[in-house]
Amino acid sequence: MTNVAPLLRRELNAYFASVLGYVALMFFLLVMGVTFAVVVRYLNTGPTQLTAMKILFSMFWLPSLVVVPMITMRLLAEEKRAGTLEMLMTAPVTDFEVVLAKYLGAVVLYTMMWALTGFYVLILRHFTGSEAMLDLGPILSGYLGVIVIGQFFIAVGLLASSMTKSQVAAALMSFAVVFMMLIVLNWLTFLFPAGPLGKVFHAVSAFDQMEDFERGIVDARPLVLYLTGTVLVLFTTTRVVESRKWR
Repeated sequence: MTNVAPLLRRELNAYFASVLGYVALMFFLLVMGVTFAVVVRYLNTGPTQLTAMKILFSMFWLPSLVVVPMITMRLLAEEKRAGTLEMLMTAPVTDFEVVLAKYLGAVVLYTMMWALTGFYVLILRHFTGSEAMLDLGPILSGYLGVIVIGQFFIAVGLLASSMTKSQVAAALMSFAVVFMMLIVLNWLTFLFPAGPLGKVFHAVSAFDQMEDFERGIVDARPLVLYLTGTVLVLFTTTRVVESRKWR
């Protein structure tokens, strides 16, 4: 595991050595910035039980659908296409170290994107003029929710990237899987609002779990679900990378 740190630095440098990292960052900030402005304007029209940050966190699905495929599509697909993956593996590093470093690089970039939205909290603090108007509990748990859910989908995107040499194909596979796990699963919660199936769908629905995080409720069950799922997906990705030795 001693090689993870230098490999991680390599991945972070790769994001900003090309235009991809900047495009993903600017897309995220533009969409979330416009959303924040619209939300604040909406809240100024009258009293409501909603808060600006709660509505912003409810938009977590958009970065998951668009930004995650953008920042994960090149991770292993580009290495395989350019033939640099084999060169990388000749170094004294293990397959898991390479997979983990690439995963952590994407997680760091994703976390940095959401961290920059912390300026919205400062803006709200400035214009409300009172800390009492901002409940930091739900805000912090909301950030925890978007990071925990996002890091799982990043692992899914990395797995998709390991299965092809085409960045476009990796992005499409990642988008399709995330779409099914987010949007289709959310539709199923409406089709099956009760009964055994309904309970299962609600238990694994990211939208339902995010609602709890937005309210300041940190339940251990979704944390265990996504962290366990991440471990399993990273394990599968490592096996896919190792499979090149069997060909």
